[in-house]
Amino acid sequence: MSQDKLPPWIVESEQSLLKTKIFEIYGVRARSGQQADKVGDFAVAKCPNWVNVIALTDTNEVVLVEQHRHGVGEVTLEIPGGMVDAGETFLQAGLRELVEETGFTGHDAELIGVVTPNPAFQTNRCGTILVRGAQRTEEMNLDPMEEIKVHTMPLAEMSQAIRTGLIHHALVVCAFHHLALWDG
Repeated sequence: MSQDKLPPWIVESEQSLLKTKIFEIYGVRARSGQQADKVGDFAVAKCPNWVNVIALTDTNEVVLVEQHRHGVGEVTLEIPGGMVDAGETFLQAGLRELVEETGFTGHDAELIGVVTPNPAFQTNRCGTILVRGAQRTEEMNLDPMEEIKVHTMPLAEMSQAIRTGLIHHALVVCAFHHLALWDG
């Protein structure tokens, strides 16, 4: 890859178009950093950072959550996760989400990877944390609109669950790729 980086576009203006509980859409007017006469209008979703948690039990089982996802209109199987609250690190948010969604806690939490979910129009990042020694120690503390069923699955079966489409959430697939690359 060449050492010469493409210059970024220069934002000339931005205007909030829609604000929701989980993101805000902005109309952005920007000028090319390479060709000054190239100006365009873009939509940008300003989102908080997200976190995913691969929680492994002492018997190498992965803690999973089953829940309805309104975007695809179906129940999905995923790993625990959610939004990173203001002032939280990925580790703090991941441990909080793990206990809230599953009642599980663990130890030796590590950040094993970070991705940009969709850099074409989203501003956020998604971190994956690995938690070892996961065990159910508390009651679930779900948000008012959450309905979650907790499962465990042997880590050795995760590749097949992804390959067959049982697990199809893109950020969960990324999380397991980070785990496969992890040498910690």
